[in-house]
Amino acid sequence: MNFIQLFNQNKDHLTKSEAKLANYIATHQERVIYDTIKSLSENTQTSDATIIRLCKKLGFSGFSNLKIALAQESMTQSNTNKNKSEFYSDSANLLVDSIKKTENLIVPEKLQAAVKLLSKAKRVYLFGVGHSGESANDFAKTWLRIGLIAHAEVDPHLQVQISSLLSKKDVVVGLSLSGHTKDTYDSLKLAKNNGAGIITISNDLNSPIAELGDVQLQTAVSEFTSIGSVSGQVSQLYLCDVLARGYELYAKIDTREIKEQVLPEILKKEI
Repeated sequence: MNFIQLFNQNKDHLTKSEAKLANYIATHQERVIYDTIKSLSENTQTSDATIIRLCKKLGFSGFSNLKIALAQESMTQSNTNKNKSEFYSDSANLLVDSIKKTENLIVPEKLQAAVKLLSKAKRVYLFGVGHSGESANDFAKTWLRIGLIAHAEVDPHLQVQISSLLSKKDVVVGLSLSGHTKDTYDSLKLAKNNGAGIITISNDLNSPIAELGDVQLQTAVSEFTSIGSVSGQVSQLYLCDVLARGYELYAKIDTREIKEQVLPEILKKEI
């Protein structure tokens, strides 16, 4: 039974505030999947207790259990709506949509602040795990081409070792689509406590990881099923390219000179 059916079935047993909350969840299911109790409370102007009571009345053990059910419902709908005869177009549209939605979420002032942090940093590190860790490695390679040396670390144990040695002269970029990855959160929190500047790139600006950021940049992954997918990584890599171009302009980088310097060494690798 989906959430709307549960809502309608139990509507007569809900208080006015619980019904208001349930109606919000029914019309914002994709967003609620990524919410914390705190952010949902703020968005709906209801109390934490009201959220818990609603979950119990609808048969869920708690808010986390409700979010799992919403995510499962989202995945079922996604699979049902796929156009099997034109799957290649669906894939292209999904990736383009991911980039365009991320572009619409860019706040120029925040983007410029991130570029300034990167340009003034003595050392830059990129933290991520899983697919976000793969994106961190791609960030490092892309930025190297404009002379911005950033070290990607995807091992949580090494991340905390690095974080414990950082200072206010350093910057860490934390990548997590959900914004709730515990290993990344722990590493960023330690880095922040040691004075490092923090740039976060996540899908949820109210997430624990985003709240650690001195600068918060946002990706746009509209479906829960996109977490860990190509479209999720594409949204991150789009911001990677945007930051690279912003850094190039702000720092007045002559990329032609860098390419001319690197090219002879690359050619030596040819056979």
